[in-house]
Amino acid sequence: MNRNAHSSDMKYGDLDLLFLLEHYRKNQLDPIEVIEEVISRVKKKTCSAEWIYLEPEERLRDRANTLKSFDRSLPLYGIPFSIKDNINVKGMPTAAGCTAFSFYPDNTSSVVTRLLDMGGILIGKNTMDEFATGVVGVRSDPHPVNPFDEEYICGGSSSGSGVVVAKKCVSFSLGSDTGGSGRVPAALCNVVGFKPTPHVLSNDNMIYANRSIDCIPIFSKTVSEAKYVFEAVLSTTASRKKTYANSAQDSPSIFANARIAIPRAEDLKFFGDETSQKSFSDVVEVLRELGSIVVEIDFDPFVKAGNMLFEGAYLNERYTSVGPFIKSHSDQVNPVVADIICSAEFTLQSEIWGDIYKLNEYRILAEETMRSVDILLTPTTGTIYKIEELNQDPIRLNQNMAYYTNFGNLLDLSIVSVPAYFRTDGLPFGISFMAPMLGDDTVLEFAAAWEAISEITPGC
Repeated sequence: MNRNAHSSDMKYGDLDLLFLLEHYRKNQLDPIEVIEEVISRVKKKTCSAEWIYLEPEERLRDRANTLKSFDRSLPLYGIPFSIKDNINVKGMPTAAGCTAFSFYPDNTSSVVTRLLDMGGILIGKNTMDEFATGVVGVRSDPHPVNPFDEEYICGGSSSGSGVVVAKKCVSFSLGSDTGGSGRVPAALCNVVGFKPTPHVLSNDNMIYANRSIDCIPIFSKTVSEAKYVFEAVLSTTASRKKTYANSAQDSPSIFANARIAIPRAEDLKFFGDETSQKSFSDVVEVLRELGSIVVEIDFDPFVKAGNMLFEGAYLNERYTSVGPFIKSHSDQVNPVVADIICSAEFTLQSEIWGDIYKLNEYRILAEETMRSVDILLTPTTGTIYKIEELNQDPIRLNQNMAYYTNFGNLLDLSIVSVPAYFRTDGLPFGISFMAPMLGDDTVLEFAAAWEAISEITPGC
């Protein structure tokens, strides 16, 4: 984790977005040399388990050379990034993690189009759990492993996206998030995973899990990079355009007198993992020492909302998206994924409407809780499992991994997962800051404040 271990790390700043932009604008770097470095890192540090598609090297070099005629002040000039395999790009295959499903789309995601228009260089598409079903990262063949210990899961469904950012092969990556796919891999790979309020970033031209709530998260090494990309994509008006500088040095003061909600003791679950429990307890103690007012809340409405993601209405919505294909190609789909999605084929209309009414009740309760505090803090995951453990009990352990994440989009929350500590066993532990709808700036501010306190070197 020594960022000075290699001369290329120093020269290219570990591909840190803001570092690259600064050096491009001073004519101290050129996109073609950065792309050569990216190509080298991809070959040395990653494998087919993280990438389902890589742009041919000559096309990457052509893109880098083309940028020589572009304005170097473009917000993402020469910045290498990747995307999850369920986001469409014309000219690249989309498989949603399932080879049998692969096709070439006619259109490109509007978010990706904007990133390219701002000078970004798309390196390729990352591996994912098939059809974005699961938060564990093992429901693809091959699947990535945890970059800190290959016996452990790396999280999903945006598995490859989290790993390639952790391995510093791109500056940032896009995933998709339905029930935690943009946060769990971030926590398990020691990077930042920012899930904005649903639909703030367009989710057009994707293969959906749940179109009504799917959103595009940003994986980055730091909060400042995630915020920069988020603001750049949204800077369609002059009021949104601004120069961004990392002001995290002063931000820990935000915790003084802040009302920080955490789940009450009976709602905090670590599934027998005392190491994770101690890590979260340490975070809470630090915040108290900084003057935060820690408020224990009834977490039950959040949990009950999260449980709905793989029941009734919302599982049926998932079936509507990809179920017919899975039903006709069941022998070519991960059996766990196929069983989950196809179980919702005959959901009753009355059950769907009943679930919508029920979720509205949970939303009201959650909103009342959130109005009484400045931020909600939870572990991003209560534990981490070995791949072998997960494969032996795939449904229950996946549910455990999503305990603190499944409700996020159903309740229209803005959430960012940020590295908290390294556990005593050397694995990462992440925490999530949550705010109500459109609280994106708030969660980023709190996450940046924690980042400044923890001083963890991101990635691996």
